[in-house]
Amino acid sequence: MENSTCFVNLLASQGCVELDSSEPLCFNSQCSDESTVKERKKWTPKEDIILIGAWLNTSKDPIVGNEQKAGKFWQRIVQYYNCSPQLVGTIPRELGQCKQRWARINDLVCKFSGCYEMALREQRSGQNDNDVMKAALDIFYNDHGSKFNLEHAWRELRHDVKWCSTYLEKESGREKRKAVASDAQGSFAEPEERPIGVKAAKAGSKKKKGGKEEELEKIEGLLALKKQISRQNVLESLLAKTEPLDDMELALKMKLMSEMMYGHCLSPLQKCTAAIRMLAYGCTADATDEYLRLGESTTLSCLTNFTESVIQLFGEEYLRRPTTEDLQRLLDIGEIRGFPGMVGSIDCMHWEWKNCPTAWKGQYTRTLNDINVFDRSPIFDDILQGRAPRVQYVVNGHQYDMAYYLTDGIYPKWSTFIQSISLPQGPKAELFAKVQESTRKDVERAFGVLQSRFAIVKNPAILWDKKQIGMVMRTCIILHNMVVENERNGYTQYDTSEFEEGTSTRSSNVDAPNTSEMPPNLANMLLIRTHLRDRQLHERLKNDLVENIWNKFGNDEDE
Repeated sequence: MENSTCFVNLLASQGCVELDSSEPLCFNSQCSDESTVKERKKWTPKEDIILIGAWLNTSKDPIVGNEQKAGKFWQRIVQYYNCSPQLVGTIPRELGQCKQRWARINDLVCKFSGCYEMALREQRSGQNDNDVMKAALDIFYNDHGSKFNLEHAWRELRHDVKWCSTYLEKESGREKRKAVASDAQGSFAEPEERPIGVKAAKAGSKKKKGGKEEELEKIEGLLALKKQISRQNVLESLLAKTEPLDDMELALKMKLMSEMMYGHCLSPLQKCTAAIRMLAYGCTADATDEYLRLGESTTLSCLTNFTESVIQLFGEEYLRRPTTEDLQRLLDIGEIRGFPGMVGSIDCMHWEWKNCPTAWKGQYTRTLNDINVFDRSPIFDDILQGRAPRVQYVVNGHQYDMAYYLTDGIYPKWSTFIQSISLPQGPKAELFAKVQESTRKDVERAFGVLQSRFAIVKNPAILWDKKQIGMVMRTCIILHNMVVENERNGYTQYDTSEFEEGTSTRSSNVDAPNTSEMPPNLANMLLIRTHLRDRQLHERLKNDLVENIWNKFGNDEDE
């Protein structure tokens, strides 16, 4: 009896159903689920800008910064976003929505920043910012197959440290342009300076010296000048003597001469030794005091002057682009190793910045991987502009006209990149994977040798200035190239004399670039980019290399 009552109540809860009605039947459970489905709300440019501001203000917090868990970090961003007075009356956004939207903005803006920097390098005389922007949009569409619709987000982020262009800092000719004030459309701004430190803030807050202190400093300066003049007179009298000097006078003469030449008895040998010790051993600046009697500030000054001098004197020779002769030598070595047309290997080495400010950590942590670094690299600019030497080589009976690099699997499948085979099937694929991976290890060995010679690039960077860190890295590379040039003939394992003497016919040749056939417009440049990133050409070249490796080294494997 109780069961029948339950069934009656269940039927009554469904309500009355009209069988003659044309409307579809709807039960209570189904109707309640359909009513709870929310419509997807699109993001407006105003909401994007507010989200960007929330992320920047939260990541640049000088007190907390990114030293917190991801959940707490995004909770602060969502709270900042929903509390904005510009969003009064709108439905608050949830954490997942803000996180997904920021991931899309960050991804597309990073990609467009590389396209804009490429267009900025191609800017010709007479072109304005609108022309550069149009070229960047065309490059983005050609590379990714879709239009860039987050221009408002890019203009909001373009002057931040992570997304700002580094091209203006490299070109010295650009420095002559006057800085233009930032307007609504967005213009070039100075790179963000390092936040002021605690000691500098305290020193700046001190009061200026009074009149008595200034007079005392003037008197001390006059006394020091008088002392220097008296020493000069004593040295002149010792030099004017015609009689032989005794031991006391000779020691005094040498001391005065060293002070006059080097000042405070610091010789150039001491200064260079201090800088080289920091580069070679990666020690701190105050660690040289025991051996060289130099203070911390003096050692840092010596390091700065040493790096600037090395780059100025030897940078043009040891950081230059490869010449036609260099390319021919690299192609000959690549042909001997079974890779005709190969000019080397590409990889990325990361250098940790120990003293990175808290306000900047969120912009450098886990964001600049191999692909992002490659997108900002100008390695293919000469090819796009027609300034690179022309390369022609034959692989397995097919002719190609663009050199390539050996890379790992993270790089895209372009005609200029050849990766290994992750799961080789068959003896040919296995042999190719073995030879490619062993040959590609050259670049990793080069990084290992560089870090073993200069421990400063192996350990986390202890310097405070980004410019100084870059100068240290370039100086280490220049000194490394000097050592390689001096010792190259002693450990080179590949003899290219057979090509030079004409006893063997090389399949790779390099011709000087023809400057009269440079790409005249953007359309030709985009055509070259399409050829450079051709996936079908990549697959055909890779298959030909597999056959070439098998024909060259297959018999050795059988034995």
